[in-house]
Amino acid sequence: MFEIDDCVSFVTSKASKEIADAFNEKLSSYNITRVQWIALYFLGKYECINQSELAEKMNIKTSTMVRLIDRMETEGYVLRTKDTNDRRITNLYLTELGLKRRGEIMEIGQRFSDFIIKDISDEDLLVFKNVMNKIVENSKSNF
Repeated sequence: MFEIDDCVSFVTSKASKEIADAFNEKLSSYNITRVQWIALYFLGKYECINQSELAEKMNIKTSTMVRLIDRMETEGYVLRTKDTNDRRITNLYLTELGLKRRGEIMEIGQRFSDFIIKDISDEDLLVFKNVMNKIVENSKSNF
């Protein structure tokens, strides 16, 4: 008989939510969310990135990206400019404040990542990542 607690998708969803909530709590004193942290990571990694590329890297919908960038622009972290070659494309850049905030919070992500995997061997982590990647691939195929 089916038990939801044994269902991989339920277990991974529950774990993802718990991890996201805990990370949001760690970032709350900086008035930054986990999703904004991810955006700041990619915006700092790439000198110029457009909204569509950022949405793809973050694995979120374009409409969600627009709302996220609206908020980050209002907070002074991001500057939007139209691409000089294609006005349909909106390029994104970190402002000085965005660069400063990114510098303050990137280490928090590393420390949090280290904390949640403490006492887990490198071998177990490798197996976990491989299994998760296989599950993701399986989920993309026809059921």
